[in-house]
Amino acid sequence: MFNKFFSLIGLLSLTVSVAVAQSGIIRGQLTSSETGEELIGATVVIKGTNSGTATDLDGKFSFNNLQPGTYELQASYVSYEPKAVAGVVVKDGEVTVVDIRLGSSTTALKEVVVEARAIRSSEGTLRNIQRKSALVMDGISAEQITRSGDSDAASALTRVTGISVEGSKYVYVRGLGDRYVKTALNGAEIPGLDPNRNTVQMDLFPSNLLDNLTVSKTFTPDLPGSFSGGYVNITTKDFPDRYTLQLSSSVGYNSQATFNSNFLSSNKGGLDWLGFDDDTRAVPDEIDYTIPSESFTNQERAEQIDKATKAFNTEMAPSRMTAPVNHSHTFSLGNQTELFGKQFGYVVGLSYQRNFSYYDNGSFGVWKLKSASAEELDNNKLFSDERGVEEVTLGLLANFSYKLNNNNKISLNLMRNQNGQNSSRFLSGTYPENFGVYDESAIFESRALHYIQRSLTSGQLKGEHVLPGFKNSKVDWLASFTLSQQDEPDLRFFANDYFITGADTAYSIRVSNYSPPSRFFRNLDETNLDLKLNLETPFTIWNGLEAKTKFGVAALLKDRSFRENIYRYRFSNAYNYNGNVEEFFAPENLGIVMQPSDPESGGIYNYGVYLQDGSQRTNNYDGEESVYAGYAMIDLPVTEKLRVVAGARLEATDIYVESFNPLLEPGNLNQVDILPSVNTTYSLTEKMNFRLGYSRTLARPNFREIAPYTSFDFVGEPALVGNANLKRTLIDNFDARWEWYPAVAEYIGVSAYYKNFQNPIERTINTLAQNPQIDINNVDNAKVYGLEFEINKRLSFVTPSLENFLVGANLSLTKSQVNISESELALIRTLNPEAESTRPMFGQSPFVANATLSYQSEPLGLVATASFNMFGDRISAISIGGTPNIYERSRPIAGLVVSKRISEHFSAKVSANNILNPAYKHSHEYKGEEYIYSSYKVGRDFSVGLTYLIN
Repeated sequence: MFNKFFSLIGLLSLTVSVAVAQSGIIRGQLTSSETGEELIGATVVIKGTNSGTATDLDGKFSFNNLQPGTYELQASYVSYEPKAVAGVVVKDGEVTVVDIRLGSSTTALKEVVVEARAIRSSEGTLRNIQRKSALVMDGISAEQITRSGDSDAASALTRVTGISVEGSKYVYVRGLGDRYVKTALNGAEIPGLDPNRNTVQMDLFPSNLLDNLTVSKTFTPDLPGSFSGGYVNITTKDFPDRYTLQLSSSVGYNSQATFNSNFLSSNKGGLDWLGFDDDTRAVPDEIDYTIPSESFTNQERAEQIDKATKAFNTEMAPSRMTAPVNHSHTFSLGNQTELFGKQFGYVVGLSYQRNFSYYDNGSFGVWKLKSASAEELDNNKLFSDERGVEEVTLGLLANFSYKLNNNNKISLNLMRNQNGQNSSRFLSGTYPENFGVYDESAIFESRALHYIQRSLTSGQLKGEHVLPGFKNSKVDWLASFTLSQQDEPDLRFFANDYFITGADTAYSIRVSNYSPPSRFFRNLDETNLDLKLNLETPFTIWNGLEAKTKFGVAALLKDRSFRENIYRYRFSNAYNYNGNVEEFFAPENLGIVMQPSDPESGGIYNYGVYLQDGSQRTNNYDGEESVYAGYAMIDLPVTEKLRVVAGARLEATDIYVESFNPLLEPGNLNQVDILPSVNTTYSLTEKMNFRLGYSRTLARPNFREIAPYTSFDFVGEPALVGNANLKRTLIDNFDARWEWYPAVAEYIGVSAYYKNFQNPIERTINTLAQNPQIDINNVDNAKVYGLEFEINKRLSFVTPSLENFLVGANLSLTKSQVNISESELALIRTLNPEAESTRPMFGQSPFVANATLSYQSEPLGLVATASFNMFGDRISAISIGGTPNIYERSRPIAGLVVSKRISEHFSAKVSANNILNPAYKHSHEYKGEEYIYSSYKVGRDFSVGLTYLIN
């Protein structure tokens, strides 16, 4: 069935492509072999004919309507050695791609003849970009992503040197978390979806829509100044040089979830399978009023309470189902053609994933050190943890590019990513903090039903222009609008406890000790408008060397709204809970259970289980942020080997956040910063560089952190307390790197770095407060320094028989130190007099390691890759007081992917991920003993897929 479907799609698409192309085409690009930059206005001719053309602003050229045969191209450009490319074969209805690199002419002009070659490797292209970059850069190409079998940007980035991912979503660069990492989509900044985070969740971007992911680890003035760890740029697929169609499908099996009949679930809407809630979980339409507090004598208020209580669905506990197989499907189509006589390129892509995950092997505990002489930590909570998650990700991409002429081009990029996650969770265990004394017969139970819908919609309009009359200066501009939305409709919690005495079990719901049954509705909308204008002017300096200046202005405007409604269930003292959740919410028990015989005489209304509005104006806020910037820089080749890129960026920041509680002062931050940067590159040889760099960058608090109010995380975490007096953080960055590119796609590098932070922002868990809370404060100083090692090398240097094997490995070693504030240190030393005055930075891993071994055989059409990733223990929660900090423990992740071409258009792929199935564990350590905060395993994943490709 699949074979017939793929063949039909291919036949129809091929028919369309042949119908518009009855003769052959040659396309290509001219670039400098020294700088990697495109050569604009270079001449390309077909030898022995009158056909000739000039390269456009991308260095690209095209010859259309050529008769089938073999041709020779001749390329030339002022100050470069001409080159002839022989053996260029043109076939009827096909596109032949020839990319040419010209070397600078340092002696008398001469012609070099080479043979035509196939389209360049994406990995090789990325390495060339890295080699010629003005700054320290790492990345991963689409080719590498395909080899490793990663499904989204988050998992793909774990292959990059010095990068780890928290919670399968948030990127850490050199151990620095989302506060110090900036994310961009095709060069435009995009907002995050988590109200408490500074960056976007990277699992939103399906890998089949990506061309490459680059991570700039040093700063140049043409980049935003608000990062220190890294600037991650997500580059989506561009239109190809020839007609391309790809269709893929795969099915997967998870060892803990697939076909498990005990999979935890809950009610679903009709559009859950697309990642949308269809208002199944919305506040009922009948509730168009504020639910009043209970009234036992007022008829109108009593009837409003009754109506609201009965309008909601009564599912407040997880159900069970059998989880089906995971599955994934992707489609992409791209080509170049002519539109109104001008070159037009396009690519459209669509991806769909639906995955199920489950664990019943989890544990969750809360621990506290209560005295300096204690031999162990006291247990406040200790639960078994069970959770089922169904997740859908839908991605849509459309890129269009229109070349008005050789000097002017405009592009439009449209992207929509949609994610829906339906999770159900059940916790059960001891809760001594609740019951007052430790008693194993006292059991606490908690249930959570959580649906979260995330979406990111982006539209980018870009222009590139060459000014021939002004030294071939280049002007580029960008206008990008992004809307990110996170909707959490009907997040439900139901908790109770029970005691077992002999054969009797006594259930209760103690609203004085923990929250009553509750329903939460919250949504976050954030818009980003990113505007950029850059002018780059080349000029010739001493010894004929080419330098350039670059100037630009930018504006980033953010607007966020956050809304939350809370509904809590109450019940009369006479109403008893018997342990059955369904019976508790049975229709006969809801709302008014007994009405007075004569309401008009002021009789008493009796309630069973009834609803109250628990919303707090404090938890709703609006925020605005504007950053206006201007910069100037110069790219100066001091000698043929020494390159200096220097300049400065000015950023003016204005952040304003206002809670709906008029009694709270708004959070406000106004600042103007000048951020200098110097990056030097010394070319030891044509393939070897040594880099040194210094820059100053900054980190700003996010909207939620600067809003001075207290809110509660719905999954039972401590309250979050904002701080209107937060300062921005200034960071001085020093970098050095030695890098060697022995051959195409090969790389060996060693890096060293040092970072000094002024006023870093830290989060701490204050367990000494009346109720545990997370405080956000500036501390005086922090330092980070480390080393990075990376190698990507074919094993042919060992023996020629290993030519098809490619090994890749990287290791990042990092040490960080934060000065603990005097007040916090005093609290710590009341229980731990020997405590040190410094600690590692939050989220900082002492090491991150990656390794891959790939086998590639073009004749066999076979690619096999084994991969391994691991990071060192890192702080995931900082405790105030003597209780040890919580660490996310190291875990090894291993995978294997094998793909095989089985025909001209078909290929198959099998993969195994998370082979070792390690525990995802967070824990304290005290006097050599480990105390689990949370721990679970997610199971092993296996998949098999089929791809149909026309190229």
